[in-house]
Amino acid sequence: MNNNDYASVSNYVPGSTLGASIIIAVVLHYFFPVTILIPFPYNLLGLLIVGLGVYLAFQSVRLLISYNTTFKPSGNPSSLVTKYLYRHSRNPIYLGDFLIALGSATILSSLSAFIAPLIFFLVVNTIIIPFEENRLQKNFGSEYERYKKSVRRWL
Repeated sequence: MNNNDYASVSNYVPGSTLGASIIIAVVLHYFFPVTILIPFPYNLLGLLIVGLGVYLAFQSVRLLISYNTTFKPSGNPSSLVTKYLYRHSRNPIYLGDFLIALGSATILSSLSAFIAPLIFFLVVNTIIIPFEENRLQKNFGSEYERYKKSVRRWL
């Protein structure tokens, strides 16, 4: 697979992985429940986690748009955004997506449902983020290197 093929595929992987992880959590919870970790009504705290994730992802995308740079995984960034949410995480959109998956598992509350956020994390952390980091390194060189040293990948 060449770089352009990889770029076009990577456009769909994060969203598809998030959707798939939520579906996997529901399937595991209902068909292979292990044990309930969080009893009702405490599992409803997952709604807050989902809400925080949606807010974080939305605000991160909005910030990238305000800097006239892409928010698509396969896009070619025109500027390196290092302010606001990006001062604390190099990947606040994916952090928000992870919180959505984690909140969904919390709502379901079975041990098996928590496999889904783990799958999401592994796919994004090992496939998508390295691809994006390579592109940022090529586009911004030492500026990105300094940023990378001062801000952690997730939190």
